[in-house]
Amino acid sequence: MKMHGRTAFLEWRCPSFARPLVRLGITLAGFLLWGLTQGFLSGILGLEESNIPNWAILSFIALVVLFPFWRIVPRVAGWFGRVNGRIAAAASAVLLIPFVIIALRSGLQYAGITSGWFLFAASLFLLAASEEIVCRGFMMDALGLRRSRITGLLLSSLVFAMLHLGNCHAVLSGIVNIFLAGVLFGILRLLTDGLLYPILVHWLWNLATGMVFGWNVSGHELLPTIFRTTDHPPWGAFGPEESILMTIGTLGAIAVLIKKMYLSDNNALSRVLETSE
Repeated sequence: MKMHGRTAFLEWRCPSFARPLVRLGITLAGFLLWGLTQGFLSGILGLEESNIPNWAILSFIALVVLFPFWRIVPRVAGWFGRVNGRIAAAASAVLLIPFVIIALRSGLQYAGITSGWFLFAASLFLLAASEEIVCRGFMMDALGLRRSRITGLLLSSLVFAMLHLGNCHAVLSGIVNIFLAGVLFGILRLLTDGLLYPILVHWLWNLATGMVFGWNVSGHELLPTIFRTTDHPPWGAFGPEESILMTIGTLGAIAVLIKKMYLSDNNALSRVLETSE
């Protein structure tokens, strides 16, 4: 099929019957090399991966090893993308506003803001960018098995959820909600034709819940925060990601985007289901 600006190597060098296995191999090789590169950089730069700012720097720099693998596969959407910004903002609001209301009703106590806050905010941005480039970019493109874009969307979301299994206090409801968030971010990439909005929404979620309201973020505790709620929030130590409210909010945001796809003049929803090769 016609691709974004070029014909990928996989389309004209690989027989169609072998493409699913090749795609899996490319995905595994790229992901493992990205992880190994982080460890290598940690050693030569003397940075601890357990430290969030260091981890953010390492994961972002290590992305450079993914691009040769990424270029082999056809892209299902663009890299940057600035279209449909209003609907992306509306979907974000559906997800975030209920948690703003909970924070306000729980009572906010000002905790202060320091230079460390800005360092961690920048670190969360790099982490969000890294995860989106890996999952909604590279993996979503590479895992379009059986000539289906929806396969890449779902499989990359599953990998995204599995990446959080080792986090502190991980629970099933939290992992399911992170899978749904991956689906939301993937649809955002398709609808906006790039990774800009998935990165921004991912970052704003982590920033608002972890560094504005002071809740745990996917099991990560005690980030620098502007406020702390005086009442205990209605979820456990994994954070708002494990709450039924996030399930409802994420599904609502997905519904907003799918509705836009159905109503779009160019029928964006049908393109999600089109063949990717």
